[in-house]
Amino acid sequence: MKIIYILLSTVYLCKAQINMAFCDEYIEYDVNNFGKFISNVKLSNSTDAILAEKRVLIIDDNLNVLSSVSIPKTQTHNCEWIFNYNNDTFFVGCQKNGEAPYLIAYKSINKTHYAQFGDIVYFPNLNETVIKVTGVLNTLFTVQAKKVILFTLVMSAAEWSIKTTQNVLDKNYFARTTEINVTDIAYAPYSEDKLQYYKLIVVEFRLGAFWVDAVVKNDILSPFRTGLINLQAHFNEYYSKQYQSVVIHSTTQNVSQLNFNLFLYQKYYDLNIRAVYVSTSKTTIQVNNYFSSNGWPTWGKPIVFGNLQGILRRNTLKQSIFNVYNIMIPYASVQNENNLTATTYEPVDTFTSPPQDYSIYYFNSGYRVVHSIEDNKLQSCDLYNYKLQME
Repeated sequence: MKIIYILLSTVYLCKAQINMAFCDEYIEYDVNNFGKFISNVKLSNSTDAILAEKRVLIIDDNLNVLSSVSIPKTQTHNCEWIFNYNNDTFFVGCQKNGEAPYLIAYKSINKTHYAQFGDIVYFPNLNETVIKVTGVLNTLFTVQAKKVILFTLVMSAAEWSIKTTQNVLDKNYFARTTEINVTDIAYAPYSEDKLQYYKLIVVEFRLGAFWVDAVVKNDILSPFRTGLINLQAHFNEYYSKQYQSVVIHSTTQNVSQLNFNLFLYQKYYDLNIRAVYVSTSKTTIQVNNYFSSNGWPTWGKPIVFGNLQGILRRNTLKQSIFNVYNIMIPYASVQNENNLTATTYEPVDTFTSPPQDYSIYYFNSGYRVVHSIEDNKLQSCDLYNYKLQME
């Protein structure tokens, strides 16, 4: 019976995709050469990097392969993270469960080709499972179940390395008496008194999130102030929310516009809030809007392109629905009236996919969305409904 359900669901999803007249034909990539797709990162306005099991593909807006680079790894390590460092360098991160993760650096040769830079570099004194690795400027973050650790990235013309710091964002740092359950980190810059800062949002599974202010010195982030965004206390319904990830739309020292994705609970939607940091002990929360769903839990971070908000949802069979919402989220610096009625938004475009192990989804130039319809197939679609709303 389960097999019949899977087949019927897959047929339905494929038909729904075919009925979308504004999608290009999908492009199938050589799975024997590249492996299954895992993740992606935007390198420039016209190029993207797709992390696959065996290689990293550099592709253009039309999904043509410009080049690819191999991924040096052992038989025991899985490579699942890819992130940008600057305009000409990106990193791939790998780990074996319970052992130290490492990074591989790639530098651009020209606009279309990259080559490995330096050797594989392991995180020092880290022998724990890591949820993900990311970084900004010369600071790297390892997101772990009970903490976020900040490392320093040291780059020279010929080599690079990772150094330890004293910055560990854990229950002690946040002045909690019990262990915290970290699921994500997001960060965004802001300026104050001609100095550069970053707002860090550390998502906690049940509470909501912690915020951290960090000052930038020599391109290194130094945390110095923190507080709690207590969404658990704000939403006092009988069911509990469980927070998965966050995107910072905009931020100042005093205000942030944040979008949270939620894990399983009795209602299915995601929410955008305005967080006002009154003091380190008090943050006020205003719910701006909700994003409705198809009844499936969210998967991965929301993505943003102008006033487009994209949220991917997957069911237990690994089928995907990528919803695109058209909503203007005000800048954090814009003052809103208090006690606004939160609006529930429906998607303006929906993209469906049959089961796949991972899901690739991102916005492209010209208001197009790229998504994987199978483990080694990409499709580019025109957001026609969005354009109709804008006319």
